[in-house]
Amino acid sequence: MAKLRAIVILMAVIMTSATDLWAQCNISAAFTGFGLDFGKGYNVPIYKNTISDGKNPIFEPGIRLGVEVYATPATSLKAVQTFRYDVMAKLAMSTQVMLRFRIFKVYKHSVSLGVGPTFFYRRSWSGEDGYVEDDVYDDGALQRKIAWLSTELEYNYVVGRYTDVSFALTHMNPQGIGCAVGIKYWFTRKSNKCGTCPSFD
Repeated sequence: MAKLRAIVILMAVIMTSATDLWAQCNISAAFTGFGLDFGKGYNVPIYKNTISDGKNPIFEPGIRLGVEVYATPATSLKAVQTFRYDVMAKLAMSTQVMLRFRIFKVYKHSVSLGVGPTFFYRRSWSGEDGYVEDDVYDDGALQRKIAWLSTELEYNYVVGRYTDVSFALTHMNPQGIGCAVGIKYWFTRKSNKCGTCPSFD
């Protein structure tokens, strides 16, 4: 946990040293669903939320709630809390903190990349018939895993002065990625001369 605290403190220092702090701020909600599992597959035979007989694609329905604050027009800090049902149809959660960088913005379209640590936790699979311990999670009633370097690639499309729709590929579980589709609401967002223009600085 010391490493996690150090990373969070470093991110906070970077953000608070920027002169444009709070100049742009938004909250978001996105629904999760399909994903890919890149694990060793020891427990594939007992997966419950899969699309086919194999391990991919998997189905992990849930919701991601986020808040994002910009330090510069292209750099932000984002925190995301995810609640989902995992491949064993059990409640799983993750807490993610990212530094995000906008890769490009063209008219209503923009793409951003986020990098940072993610804390994963889930209800234990140990009581499931056929479960094989794969050393991915720390065992216990609430199994836990920290990924020190996780990523999110997000596409946004401006639909209004305060609203975007988004599509993201993100580190959904320690050994897999998932997609999320949602909406983003801006409390504050810098605009050009026209308040309804789709392009924002």
